[in-house]
Amino acid sequence: MVVLSLRRAESEGPQDYSVALRRGGALLAALLLLTPPAAWGHCAAPAQFSFARPTNPTDESEFSIGTSLKYECRPGYMRRQFSITCQDNSTWTSAEGMCIRKSCTTPSDPMNGMVHIGSDIGFGSQINYTCNRGYRRIGISSAVCIISGNTVTWDNEAPICERIPCEPPPAIANGDFFSHNREDFHYGMVVTYHCDLGVRGKKLFDLVGEPSIYCTSNDGQVGVWSGPPPQCIISNKCTPPHVENAVRVSENKSLFSLRDIVEFRCEPGFIMKGPRSVQCQAINRWEPELPSCSKEVKCRLPQLNEILEVTAMRKEYYYGENVTLECKDGYILKGSPQSWCQAEDIWDPPLAICLSRSHGGLIAGICFGTILLILPIIVSCWIILKKNRDNTDEKSKEVNIHLHPQEDNCVHPQALLTPEENS
Repeated sequence: MVVLSLRRAESEGPQDYSVALRRGGALLAALLLLTPPAAWGHCAAPAQFSFARPTNPTDESEFSIGTSLKYECRPGYMRRQFSITCQDNSTWTSAEGMCIRKSCTTPSDPMNGMVHIGSDIGFGSQINYTCNRGYRRIGISSAVCIISGNTVTWDNEAPICERIPCEPPPAIANGDFFSHNREDFHYGMVVTYHCDLGVRGKKLFDLVGEPSIYCTSNDGQVGVWSGPPPQCIISNKCTPPHVENAVRVSENKSLFSLRDIVEFRCEPGFIMKGPRSVQCQAINRWEPELPSCSKEVKCRLPQLNEILEVTAMRKEYYYGENVTLECKDGYILKGSPQSWCQAEDIWDPPLAICLSRSHGGLIAGICFGTILLILPIIVSCWIILKKNRDNTDEKSKEVNIHLHPQEDNCVHPQALLTPEENS
């Protein structure tokens, strides 16, 4: 368009040609301003690389086509230099793969353990260590490939895996245990108990319980025995029976004889299932089967109105559990905010209720008005009683004056009598 205008102006005359030239220059300048930098044949400054840095840093924000920038690989990568170039499409050539990560030495499995390698062992990678079953780790569980001078290395050494130890097995009365080593007890080791014998190998006790226990672990660090040791009980005796959440009502003994009976009672809040009493039988057996005390639902909430709210409300509550009551805005709680479930579906203290604040104000107003009405009556009665008391006191004084005249003004009656009359 600009070229056609110039040619037309040139054919028309020199003056028109110069005007068209100026107009064309202004239009060209406007087009250049509106065109993005990429269209001018430039590249914007390249983004920073995590694996390389420029050898000659610059603050330039634009680079012309054909410009090359030199980089060198950062520590942790194979040392080398490379360049990227601004291309005709205003983009830089790729730098991917120009820097290769250095690799740490291949880690070996710890004794009685294992090393777990991720994708590789290059700079920045992490490895993890675990110990075999029955062993515990002493040391750090992982390591990272880091820079060390001009090379890379693992930041932590491999841990040690040692056998999980157990305390010596518990001793028992009237018996002992067999073990090939009575000083060192570790994971997987088994000990077997036996009862003492009498003269000439006579059996004196019954072994009650599991004869063997073994060393194990719940957390992979501390060793524990698999269960309680057995007991050596005098023949035809029974150890005290135990029922969870129950108490023995009968006499408490360390050992029970044959046909002794033990009676149980469940703790408050629990209900018994099974027989209440059991009897000692041979070989430390109790018959019938021991009862159980289970927690049963004891309390239910009544139908509540919409203005009373219960925190974490449930349909059923067990013995000893409590509820917290609240009222909605505009109401006040009358009673305790908390109640506890007791036996026989009873709440203690009784469940509170919600009263309207206006209703409460009405009650307070009635009480205050009643006090104002009664108070004048009480004051009037008090004044009347006080006046009556004052009048009574004055009359008492007058009588006293007549009965006790002063000696200066009156003659005693006996002074007027003759001596014969006095006698």
